[in-house]
Amino acid sequence: MEEMFTILHFILIGYLIKLTAGTLFQYTPAPEFYPAPYNVSFHRGDVAVLSCSIYNLGTKTVVWRRIDSSFPLTSGTMTVIEDKRIQVAHIEFKNQWDLTIKDVRPEDDGVYECQISSKDRTVRRIITLNVVERKVEIPEINITEPQYIERGDKIVLQCNATGEYYPPDEIDWFRNGHKITTNITQGVQISKDYIFEKKTFTSVLKIDRARMQDDGTYVCRASNMQITNTKVTVLNAETSPIKRGTAGGKLTKTDSSVSWSSSSQLTCNYINMLNIITSWILVNLYYNS
Repeated sequence: MEEMFTILHFILIGYLIKLTAGTLFQYTPAPEFYPAPYNVSFHRGDVAVLSCSIYNLGTKTVVWRRIDSSFPLTSGTMTVIEDKRIQVAHIEFKNQWDLTIKDVRPEDDGVYECQISSKDRTVRRIITLNVVERKVEIPEINITEPQYIERGDKIVLQCNATGEYYPPDEIDWFRNGHKITTNITQGVQISKDYIFEKKTFTSVLKIDRARMQDDGTYVCRASNMQITNTKVTVLNAETSPIKRGTAGGKLTKTDSSVSWSSSSQLTCNYINMLNIITSWILVNLYYNS
């Protein structure tokens, strides 16, 4: 009986050893990095994103650091240094651990590493960040040339304003010092359009039917304090071209008629007078001969 218990004891010990060995020496796949760019470039002021995606991370922690410093920038999702621009973009249960740097600057330029915390520091990915200065362009503003518009015709003015890095936020219109806004009932419309690639803000002012009070100086003012103006002259269709001050003005039919009749009357009176004098001379010569 004692021998049977001994045999069962050894069998149980062997089973436990086998079970424990299977648990202790269970194979765990090594972490692997997903393919990602090794060299990235961003303009100054952009949000720089350094990608790092890891497969089979397990319970290990991802650490970001600059290659020239042993002090980490981040550990897991926590930012270690006192720089609010730096964060780790990570969604729970995802493999992505991207380092983001807001408002990236030239001093952020350099080599970074995405490292898996372990005794072996070779489990890492090296990424080079290049910070490029934007091409600086001098802001400018331009507007439609001065116009002469008949009363009742459409007025269309366009203003284009550019920014140094981005388009201006807004453009305002003024006529003779008074701000103009869209007014559908009066036929006034202001349209706006952004062209980010060209850093341009375009605004078009349309007045469906010009009135005499629409005459004046129109000012276009951008939010970056650029300003320009143009002149619109509204002409009254009942006014003669000469009074408008336009070149090449001609007399009206009425003026022409009056001028012609006056000239003709003077010419006729002169001829009649000559005929009378001539006849009187001839009569005197006849009787005195």
